[in-house]
Amino acid sequence: MYTKETLETKKVTELRAICSHKMGISGMSKKRKDILIDKIMSEQEALAKEKESQTVTNIEATFTSTLTKPSAKFGNKASTTVRVSCGASSGDFAVAGKSVGGVMEFLKEVLNVSKMSRPLVNGELVDEDYKLSPGDVLEFLKPAGSKG
Repeated sequence: MYTKETLETKKVTELRAICSHKMGISGMSKKRKDILIDKIMSEQEALAKEKESQTVTNIEATFTSTLTKPSAKFGNKASTTVRVSCGASSGDFAVAGKSVGGVMEFLKEVLNVSKMSRPLVNGELVDEDYKLSPGDVLEFLKPAGSKG
């Protein structure tokens, strides 16, 4: 970034080189120094605004929390849930911090989880001792060719 003061110390040929070579501004080869400086400054402002508009300032998301301890102190009343699915069955459960194996045992009848199912968390194969984090997605995949 150039300051106006820095640009004023440069020669006209240097300013023209900045315009054409460094900033890609055409049509400045015969302009006066003051016009070159104004053009460089305005281009810098435009680039800064463009960069600012590309900065992420807002993200929209959906989270599910369950009121699990209504009498607890502030910050400990709710638990963020984990999406758990097996085949066509799925649900959001307050099982963050639990092991995959424990969840498998707890939900085996509710979601019809087979003992042969393979656990995936956020699309990655995990062991049964893996501890779930709030917002994780846990899937139990049935082996191909098996029923039930």
